[in-house]
Amino acid sequence: MNRVGNNAHTAVKPYTFSYVDQYFDLEAERVSLMKDESTWLGKKWWNEHFFELAGDDYWFVVDPGVDLQIGKDSGDDINTFNNTRLVNVSGGIGKQITFGASIQESQGRFAGYFNREIESRAPDGGNPGVVPGRGIAEDGGETIYDYPVATGYINYKPSKYFDLQLGHGQHFIGDGYRSLVLSDNSQPFPYAKVNAKFWKLDYTVLYTSLRDVRSEVTADDSFRTKFMVHHYLSWNATEKLNIGLFESVLWQDDNQRGFDFNYLNPIIFYQAIELQTGSRGGNALIGATAKYKFTDRITGYAQLVLDEFSGASVVNGDGSYQNKSAFQLGLKWQNAFKIKDLMLQAEYNRVRPYTYSHNTVVLNYANSNQALAHPWGRKLL
Repeated sequence: MNRVGNNAHTAVKPYTFSYVDQYFDLEAERVSLMKDESTWLGKKWWNEHFFELAGDDYWFVVDPGVDLQIGKDSGDDINTFNNTRLVNVSGGIGKQITFGASIQESQGRFAGYFNREIESRAPDGGNPGVVPGRGIAEDGGETIYDYPVATGYINYKPSKYFDLQLGHGQHFIGDGYRSLVLSDNSQPFPYAKVNAKFWKLDYTVLYTSLRDVRSEVTADDSFRTKFMVHHYLSWNATEKLNIGLFESVLWQDDNQRGFDFNYLNPIIFYQAIELQTGSRGGNALIGATAKYKFTDRITGYAQLVLDEFSGASVVNGDGSYQNKSAFQLGLKWQNAFKIKDLMLQAEYNRVRPYTYSHNTVVLNYANSNQALAHPWGRKLL
């Protein structure tokens, strides 16, 4: 998908199967992984779905899974482990509707530094912490955390240009290891996504519902709800250069405001909406991304995010808190030194103090005490 000359847009993740299949032969890859097995158990273990039902215009599969890990933190003298049991379900109806879900139940005892990170994010209500990227954990005793995770989606493709999706999951925008725009660092959240691809353009609109779980914002024993809408436009300007523009806004459910339909319009600038709803009624961010394909295997990328910007302070160099901005520079080399599957990546991220924060405490760029972008930018004030 990163080869010079193709029209792929790689920033918005996760990808759909049908999109990747245009650039990579997934069926051939699946066949190459199959084992020569003749027994029922051998076929189920290596080559087949655990349960499969298919007809002329529908298919449905179920697969169980398990992930077991053990380790040792010598610094804090902790025997670590993590075990996950899961069930994956996926299917399709006709050529336009696909769906999938994953249900996971996990218990873990982690390294000391990670346990402290979990506990530093503890929500209101007595649970001991929040596992980054996973969610609120229950106390399993002896520094063991019990944390379930459920994700799922249904996707409708009315034409070759559009995808409409409802779900509960994680998202990532960018070509780097981290993202300053939107990262999968946060736990899964409910969303509605609209995507359009045509000519050299790829346009994504993401509507989400988020939570603030801190004690200081909890109301009537329930977590505070806030919403986020995100626009991202990707343009393949040349065979090598991709340019992206984004804007996002967060607002809270105040004054019985609920989901503000002012932000439903997919092609409007949010700064103008903020003037109509009150400058403190939302937290808007804008920015740009870029990717340049030096060769089929070497790619450079960058991101710039502006939360607030004071031109006078930049000129004066006074270090004003109003200059809330961040940038990223990176380089990725695939099949480095002509060694198959060896990838080298170097990335630099710089986030100024108070970026992603807001004067209204709920309107920080975070979900359940987890940063929505780069984790070092998680100012929760």
